[in-house]
Amino acid sequence: MWGVKFANDEPFVISIFGIQYPTGEPTDDQEHLTDEFNALMNENPVFVYRLMKDGRGSISAGKTFIWLTYWKTHGDYKAWWEQEDVSHFWKDLPSESGMWREVMKPSPRRSQYGTNQTYENGMGQLGTRVSLGEKSSYWGCYRHRMADSSVDKFASPTPGSKPICPRAPESNLDRPGRVQHVEIADNLCFVVEGQDHTELLAEERNHWFENFDGSFNQWVKDLVDAGPEAGILDARLCYEPGSGTFCDSEPRALSALQYNKKVQLFYFKDLSYMERIGRLNKGHVDMRKRFLESYGSEGEMKDGKICLWVETVVLKADEVECEYIGCAEGTGFMPTIVKSSI
Repeated sequence: MWGVKFANDEPFVISIFGIQYPTGEPTDDQEHLTDEFNALMNENPVFVYRLMKDGRGSISAGKTFIWLTYWKTHGDYKAWWEQEDVSHFWKDLPSESGMWREVMKPSPRRSQYGTNQTYENGMGQLGTRVSLGEKSSYWGCYRHRMADSSVDKFASPTPGSKPICPRAPESNLDRPGRVQHVEIADNLCFVVEGQDHTELLAEERNHWFENFDGSFNQWVKDLVDAGPEAGILDARLCYEPGSGTFCDSEPRALSALQYNKKVQLFYFKDLSYMERIGRLNKGHVDMRKRFLESYGSEGEMKDGKICLWVETVVLKADEVECEYIGCAEGTGFMPTIVKSSI
């Protein structure tokens, strides 16, 4: 397993931008906004995933086009965000545009990245690739990869299953205007899980279907269904439309999982909720054990081409900035009561 070593403890940035297509296909205006923002994004972040999500935010109707982006420093992100063309684009967005952003400024000391392949993606491009050594293949390894875990329990300050903020109930109705006031509690845990089946040859593909595909799909479904009671505040199943599908003859209830390249984005109330559901879900425990055996140094798939990666960051309250412009009620962390609008 491979991880990343950051050059220093300076905060980096993971930003998520999205534009909602309520009918599933962009209107001419939405397509223009998408193309214009795509051009502004080119060659600025270190890495960009351009993804589609079926549903608007957590909302079931329509689709959302998402830019998941990585910046080496907060200064790099700030310089881009304050460019005249970027600033004017965002400031001049129509109040019904359906665009949103969730910008995270995590500390490398509260972050971890792991992958089974030697090439980097996502957070892996923010530093130097390193072997994870002993900090892998056991419960609690994500926590132990974070330097601050020895001095910080990363515990949510709110008891029970109370949401981080009074979020608006989900609805396919749009709320016009600009919502910027979002309350975030300390130790929100953001997780990226990704899978790339692009390079699989026939033998490995068959092995995946025989041993892991059903368990993996059930595990993702269990996460989506668990909801706030299990500490999962938001779950977004995304895919790269241009990557093609690898299981056309076996359509998925969760359609994003049919694609060769897919990324799941989760917000957990805190890291302990992520750890708890991973340990208690029997299907996940069994699948994880079998994967480590198959793809380990002595396993039959030790030279396999599948790429899996997981990123975890623990965020303090002042390290998250959200904004929603004409989005569907219940998108992201949009609060029930609007405290700032246009």
